Amino acid sequence: MTFQNEQTPQRPVPPAATLEEARAAYVGPRYPLFAESFRLFDSAGGFRPTFTWPPLLFGLFWFIYRKMYIEGAVLFSLGLLLVNLNADDSPRSQTFVSSFSFGLSFVLALTGHWLYWKAVDRHLEKAMLRFPRSPDKALKWLETKGGVDPWSVMIAMAFFVFLLFWAVL
Repeated sequence: MTFQNEQTPQRPVPPAATLEEARAAYVGPRYPLFAESFRLFDSAGGFRPTFTWPPLLFGLFWFIYRKMYIEGAVLFSLGLLLVNLNADDSPRSQTFVSSFSFGLSFVLALTGHWLYWKAVDRHLEKAMLRFPRSPDKALKWLETKGGVDPWSVMIAMAFFVFLLFWAVL
């Protein structure tokens, strides 16, 4: 079952709730910051480059904060790979790692909202499957599953500090 209207063709949402309501329930009070980008992606039927500062400046931590744990795990894995590539301390590997890190940060800034749009819609689909005839329950579930997770960011930062100390010893 999909929700259809003139602005957002064929996007999943719990029945009897609008797409905006469902997304706003998942994203939380800062939904207006994402709404324009989400409408752009809906009308385009997918990716369009948009620029957003938080993924550029905070990278992995922004993804964790926004409860995008899969994307955060991929970024963490890339980070570990880069650390291993830079282990030989050769100027060539340092140049590659620096260039790749800068390029990745820029790509995250251009794709951050799009990746979040996809993550939000994954959760909308889950809500639709869980509560096919109960939009109120679906919206409540989206509110509890969505939003932000500052505690996970603090745990991730503590983990990185631990890794730093472990690497130095």
